[in-house]
Amino acid sequence: MRELLEILAALSSKAKEVSEPKELFLDIVERVVKGAAAELGAKPDEVGVLILTRDGKQLRFAAPRRFVDLGAIPVTKRDSIAVGVLSSGRGEVMNNVPAVKHVAFFESVKLRERAAPIQKMITVPIAYQQQVFGVAQISRKGETPHQAGPDYTAADLKQVQDFFEAVAPYLAAARPPQY
Repeated sequence: MRELLEILAALSSKAKEVSEPKELFLDIVERVVKGAAAELGAKPDEVGVLILTRDGKQLRFAAPRRFVDLGAIPVTKRDSIAVGVLSSGRGEVMNNVPAVKHVAFFESVKLRERAAPIQKMITVPIAYQQQVFGVAQISRKGETPHQAGPDYTAADLKQVQDFFEAVAPYLAAARPPQY
């Protein structure tokens, strides 16, 4: 984790100097995703990062990178798990995602050979200086809850919260004006 934070610090310090701040930000997010996947026992395509737009009206994907240009989730969309966590500022564990009414459009986008549905998910706010500016989601995918793996626990939630609390300052520093 220390090595990741050092890399993020070096990269985010260049945010105001680069000609393409959005690309730098997305590269930083990609490193965060790889670090989260390794530390939290997920596959990189099971880690999502959504950033609140500057006008505060939408959550926009920063990861998976293929989702960046697919659209955004309005913060008025009350059946969105991410919007609920953004609004409450509290992380949550869901071990039966298919049973919860939620925005499932993005699940249908193939990141692998075959799109597997999200069965279990931890969603946490991303905050810096007491301002929530995004949401991170770690999921377990599979055709059934059993195939997706074990249920998430309160300890898993704490681990995800701690990880994103540690990387939040670097995400905030590198966040480009158009996000």
